[in-house]
Amino acid sequence: MRIVAVGLWFAVMQKTFWLVLGWMLVAVGVVLLPAPIPVPLIGVMPILIGLAILTTHSKNMRRRLQFTRHRFDWLSRRLDGFAHRVPDMVKSMIHRTRPNAIHRHARIQSRRDDGNN
Repeated sequence: MRIVAVGLWFAVMQKTFWLVLGWMLVAVGVVLLPAPIPVPLIGVMPILIGLAILTTHSKNMRRRLQFTRHRFDWLSRRLDGFAHRVPDMVKSMIHRTRPNAIHRHARIQSRRDDGNN
């Protein structure tokens, strides 16, 4: 019984570590984004890597990013446009957070509403 408790504790600590690391990268990216550094938009990569970590370990964050991409179509197109130039971890995050499911749900809901009238 004790081994199970240690394994569970380790899993919780590991998830907490990844979530803290993801939020720290997002925060560093937000701070670096407007900084006058010779490399333009240097804060974008820490934000994207942090979001990739967060969407991997948090279903809630994945759904929020998916909804944000649904709401702001220009952001979704921009992310899809440079997906081929980012690391694989960020590329999979872009793929996992596509707003297709939200579009599909809206179509189904509109069909239900039309059928009830």
